[in-house]
Order: sequence, then structure tokens, then C-alpha cells
Amino acid sequence: MNKLQNYLNDYVQKLDGDWSYLICNLQKPQETICLNEHLLHKSASMVKVLILATLCASDLDFNEKISIDYVPYVEGGGALQEMDSDTKVSIKALASLMIVLSDNLATNILIKKLGMNNIQNYADKLNLKQTKIQRYMMDFEASKQGRENYLTVNDYHKLLCHIYDNRHLERFNIAWQILARQQFRDRIPYYWDENIVFHHKTGMLDFVEHDGGILEADFGTYSIIIFASNLKSNAIGGREMGKLGQYIYNYLAQK
Repeated sequence: MNKLQNYLNDYVQKLDGDWSYLICNLQKPQETICLNEHLLHKSASMVKVLILATLCASDLDFNEKISIDYVPYVEGGGALQEMDSDTKVSIKALASLMIVLSDNLATNILIKKLGMNNIQNYADKLNLKQTKIQRYMMDFEASKQGRENYLTVNDYHKLLCHIYDNRHLERFNIAWQILARQQFRDRIPYYWDENIVFHHKTGMLDFVEHDGGILEADFGTYSIIIFASNLKSNAIGGREMGKLGQYIYNYLAQK
């Protein structure tokens, strides 16, 4: 893995912005390479994976239906914004929409239903030492006041491993399968074959591009995570992440 680490370090050093990555062979954790793994990034939609894990550990009924006017309307990604305000959706469907389509309204419903403090407490329980959830999705007023959601690639790796290690449990298995249905493949797996399953989540804000998940392949099971902040261009950042993803996959496949 040293060759891969040297290549990635040299590559990201030439890029605009602040980059972090972590790649871990889950069967051989000693084969972990990383850069700036404790650097704090605005989490963007990556925090939705924490919400998903908290939901799995909660006693909320996945079949309970909630009206989508349970929280105020918000813009951004998703499908619920197009539905009538009195539409009711199951908690399980909300979880799917939150991850697969990165639905912000579904996310805010789940944050309110679970309780923001309970989500933070779950992060603390998992020893995600630098992770903070302090605002709803699209709450830019809270962001201006300094209440932001934060993650590191190290904490996000721990979170992914927690879901992976508990996938034998029904609720966590649902979460594991939801992550495999992520529809945004324009970052790390952009140059991968479409039939390659990546259990992952993407995140984007202005000047922020993140992606990270677990790849199960015949050559091994790997956590692959890249966060980039303070970019001059989201488009360029996303494109470079795709190039990195291509190199990482090819290296691991031929290792």
C-alpha cells in the first residue's frame, strides 16, 4: 500500500483545496493508508450516514408513517419536495430517500424524529471524537451563527465499519443495502464499471466535495473515503476525485 499512499500524497498535494483520504483493508486493518485523517471538514450530506446508523440503533418503528409537513419545507436534493404536504411516508422509506437521493426534507424529518441530541450522543457512543451535528439540512442561518455539522475521514471510517460489522442485524442490514443503492456515482466510482457495488454516500456544499464507502470485491473489502474542502471549483474537485477513485480501484484490483 506504500506505493498507493505515495502516489495519492503526491497527487493531492498538487490540487487546490484541503484534501483528506483514508483507505483500509477491512480484512487486514494494518493495511490502512491515510492523509489528514483528523482534519475537520464540514460534513455536508455525509452526516446522513450517522443519522442512518442512529435510526438503526433506535427503537423507532421502520413502518411508522410520518406526514412530510412534520418539518418546514426545504430546498435541495430529493423527491419529497415534489409531493403534497399531507403525504405520509414510512420511516424506512425516509431513510432510503435520505441516502439514495440525498433527500434533505427526509433527512430533516428523521433528525427531528430522532432528536439532534440523541444523534450526537450516538456519535459520542461510537467514539466519533470530532463529529458534530448542530443543524438541520439547508439551515444556512444556523451555519452563519456558527452551528455546523462536522466530520473527519477517520470518524466516517469508524461509522462505516460500525454499519458493516452489524450488517448481520436486520435493521443494520437494511442500512447496508440502502448504501449500496446510492444513485450519485459521479465522484469516487465515476470511472468504475456500473456493476461494481459501492456502499457509499456523497456530500456536497459550495467548495466542498466528499465521497466515502465500502467496496466489497473479489480482491478484498476496502473502506475508501475522500473529503475535499476549500475548493476553488466543485466541478474540478469532483472530477479529480473520480480520477483518484479510478487509480485506487485499479491499484487494489491488481495488488
